Amino acid sequence: MSKRRKREKETDLRRRRPHREEQRVYLVVCEGETEKRYFDTMKRHPDVRLHTVHVRKSKHPQSEIVVRSASQAARDEYTEVWAVFDTDGQDVTGLVRAAERDGVEAAPSTPTFESWLILHLVDHRAAIESGAKAEKILTRLLPGWDKGGTHFKDFAHGLKDACERAARLPEGADPSTGVHRLVHVILRD
Repeated sequence: MSKRRKREKETDLRRRRPHREEQRVYLVVCEGETEKRYFDTMKRHPDVRLHTVHVRKSKHPQSEIVVRSASQAARDEYTEVWAVFDTDGQDVTGLVRAAERDGVEAAPSTPTFESWLILHLVDHRAAIESGAKAEKILTRLLPGWDKGGTHFKDFAHGLKDACERAARLPEGADPSTGVHRLVHVILRD
């Protein structure tokens, strides 16, 4: 830019056209408190705008309640709506398809969300089998961790590795997770 043009631009007193950054807002409906805490503490990242909801325990399978709650959300207020739930070893193919039909993105983890947390720390490919075993592995890898104290900062250093590791795991296998797809969407700015 020439000096003259730059000077003209600096002294131009005409009103600029209104400009507004598109704000992306994601609704993340979580099955458990661990997931909610992870995403709530991730919100402090400057590029992330999230609304998280934790569904209450019910008599129905929790994963179905999570997807139903996400489907009933006021979608026009959000860029995308996601359902984050544990498979607990169950085949959730039908539930994932039902979510997609309702415009909800599903991020199931097998057996539990802790599988996703483990991938931040190591490339774990052996079967985990249960939530209790996942918690035991996580406690060994991150002494002092407990479900109620999950915080994104404890895992942030391994986020890129976790995304790459999760993408390499076969969908629906033990362990596996779809949370990396949600993280990619959130951080793509």
